[in-house]
Amino acid sequence: MATGRPPSIRRTLAALVLAVAALAAAALPAAADALDDIRARGTLRVGVKADYEPFGFRDAAGELVGYDVDVARKLAETLGVQPELVAVTSADRLQKLMAGDLDLIVATLGDTSERRRLVTMVEPGYYGGGATVMLRPGSGIAGWDDLRGKPVCVLQGALWNRPFAQRFLVDARAFANLRDVKLALREGQCVGWVYDEAALQHEIASGEWPGYAVMQPAQMIGPWAIAINKQEEGGRLDQTLGDTIAELHRSGWLTALEARWKLPPSAFNARNQALWALPGDDGQPLCRRDASGEWTLACREIALVTSDEAQGLVGLSLQIREMTGLDITLLHSAFDRNLFLVGVLATLALAAASVVGCIVFGIVVGWLVHRRVPVVRQVLLALTSVLRMTPPLLQLYLAFFGIGGLIATLGLTIDAFAVAVVVLSCYAGAANAIAFAEAADVAARGSTHLAFSGRDIARVMRLSYPAVMGSAVNIVKATGMASMIAVPELVHASTAIIAENGNPAVMMNILLGCYVLLIFVVVRIFSFIQARVLT
Repeated sequence: MATGRPPSIRRTLAALVLAVAALAAAALPAAADALDDIRARGTLRVGVKADYEPFGFRDAAGELVGYDVDVARKLAETLGVQPELVAVTSADRLQKLMAGDLDLIVATLGDTSERRRLVTMVEPGYYGGGATVMLRPGSGIAGWDDLRGKPVCVLQGALWNRPFAQRFLVDARAFANLRDVKLALREGQCVGWVYDEAALQHEIASGEWPGYAVMQPAQMIGPWAIAINKQEEGGRLDQTLGDTIAELHRSGWLTALEARWKLPPSAFNARNQALWALPGDDGQPLCRRDASGEWTLACREIALVTSDEAQGLVGLSLQIREMTGLDITLLHSAFDRNLFLVGVLATLALAAASVVGCIVFGIVVGWLVHRRVPVVRQVLLALTSVLRMTPPLLQLYLAFFGIGGLIATLGLTIDAFAVAVVVLSCYAGAANAIAFAEAADVAARGSTHLAFSGRDIARVMRLSYPAVMGSAVNIVKATGMASMIAVPELVHASTAIIAENGNPAVMMNILLGCYVLLIFVVVRIFSFIQARVLT
């Protein structure tokens, strides 16, 4: 069978296809390259702020100056072109970039996954901003937890307004511009002003706010990044800008720039200067691009990484998030994981102290009721009735904000954890006291009263065991109420994580699982005590 002709035909057809493709490619204009366009034009069009001192503002001569402006000028110098600075605002900066009016923006832009859907955020970030509060003189605010329920002034549209309000449960009062915010703060309409840490430190340094103070450390710190058009992601402009910012971190140029503009030392820049200068085993920088042009995973903001850029448990959790929308942040965020573990430990301590407290309260008060001491019995019965019938949440509020508020007028403070233990112990202990007194009456078998001895207490505990165990289980479940007075237990930690990540379904189910496990452990402990001690 002849075989020479078909291959010849195939070669001929393939040659024709290639020729047509080559002609078509020659007829089309070359693909646009933003970096080449910028260099051909000779200018870099950069959007910067004009109303955000010291990052971007106009000096006495009307010229744009500031930290961000210096970064923009440095980028233009690196590209070998002149900077063309364009004033932008928070409301129009992304629109101008996406419309093609700008090549990039350096305008206090926080790097978030939502913004990455619209534009390309160059990595690494060039600064890290966080939120804090500038407090009025005599505000009485000593810590972050003291802000709960207090009115605070915020600027409309600020990135951290919602998560800050959700984390600290403040009464956020939004104003349209900085002038109105400052006026409201001076007039006492709020106890403090929630805003960017660096900007508030700059306000304090101006000398215009005598007696005012900025709370430390800042909260919700995140990277600020340079933004370019979405289609430039992974391209030459993206990589050139990223390499430049990485080198500015390594050399300490960005840290020195902070000092020039009298900014407070940035933990973000300090951390990145050390990280990007860290050498690897081969002597080259640990933070460098791999064969695909991506930065080393350990040197990136994990909250902004996608599953195809990570491996192991982190990659798996990110893939689950992308495929199902379930953000199991505890698996890929060390910060959230540590926050949750602190919540677990706080809940365990709160549960253990409250269970012991309610048992001790029940035994002591129950024995006094059983003794039928005139007046004392009536007073204790009335007290236990009030404690049993008043919701524990209301008791927490009355103790922490009511009594605590009175104590605060004396310049003293009370510990939220101690308040929670006392309130929960008394609430459950009141029920235990009645159960213990009734069991003691039964155990006395007609005699006047039992002796307050270990043997008699054990007898009474055997009779009141079901009620006491039920109270203990209920009080363990009630520990979550302590979050209302800012005890950093499981509910408090979970709501903080939800405020940052918007994953209530995931965190509420994890929280439920933790409480189910905790209650199971409590029941097993009581069963062991019943079998080994009370028998």
